[in-house]
Amino acid sequence: MSNFIMPPNIYNQENKLRKAGFELEFSNIDMEKILDILQSHFEFQVQKHNNFLYTLSSKDGDFTLELDFELLTKQTLKSNIKQFFEEFGVNIKTQDLENLEQMVGKLSKDIVPYEISTPPLPLNKLDLVDKIVSTLSQNNAKGTKDKLYNAFGLHINIELVSLEVSSILNYLKAYLILQDYINKDAQIDLARKITPYIDNFKPEYIKYVLDENHFPTQDQLIDDYLFYNPTRNRSLDMLPILAFLDEKRVREKLPKEKIKPRPAFHYRLSNSMIGDPNWEIADEWNRWILVENLANDKKGLEQLSKEYLQHIDNFINLQTWESKVKQWLLENM
Repeated sequence: MSNFIMPPNIYNQENKLRKAGFELEFSNIDMEKILDILQSHFEFQVQKHNNFLYTLSSKDGDFTLELDFELLTKQTLKSNIKQFFEEFGVNIKTQDLENLEQMVGKLSKDIVPYEISTPPLPLNKLDLVDKIVSTLSQNNAKGTKDKLYNAFGLHINIELVSLEVSSILNYLKAYLILQDYINKDAQIDLARKITPYIDNFKPEYIKYVLDENHFPTQDQLIDDYLFYNPTRNRSLDMLPILAFLDEKRVREKLPKEKIKPRPAFHYRLSNSMIGDPNWEIADEWNRWILVENLANDKKGLEQLSKEYLQHIDNFINLQTWESKVKQWLLENM
């Protein structure tokens, strides 16, 4: 029986089953061992791009396995070193470059995680991700809690229900209301909190979006987001959606930001707890379902929006916002 709770809307605007993709960071296991595990247990077909980047083909689509270090996966380390020596008239041997790359890979693997990325999976096939996690865990893969400096994460990319601005806005509002509660409930690791990658949205933006008279056009939604959040370093990264809607508009403001346009929420908050026998990716997914439920509860969304705005404006609050949200959830969901 699946532990993944389904959202209120399981179909997209084309009346097709929605999909979700996952990006999982982990360490404490060699690339060769990972490939062997995935091939033997899941019948992946391996295509090697270089020593640190592989495509794993399956009946469910193409997975990617990489060391999350662009100098190695994009091979810029070797090209930069080769160019450096050529400027001094030295032609460095290919094997020497290979050896240097391997040395950097070995030195970095304790602080740079491996990352496995899934293709977009239909909602009725999400169990596959937990099976992969369980298998890697049994072979000693480790996540966020293994070392104090492991700021490893789990990213979930959840397909939109609709490209309509009103629908996207409701999901954004729901997340803004719930972000503090989810952050606390998920027990986000300190190593991840002190990085900028999963910053919360600021009160100024929250107040702007939750205003009852806020009905933006698509252009306004994009421009407002870029003004208040000119970065992908948010616990819910909206840039992939906004770039999908109007890539030119987004690129003009953020020409150097790494953005993959796609009609999916990029939910970046969760710890990677691989190696913990009591942890499942379904646990993190089910926290996201709170957002889905609230986004589709018009009355609840209006009520909590008003209460949160009052809470932000109050000089003194006798109760934290997280506790208010917890109480509301217990009474209404």
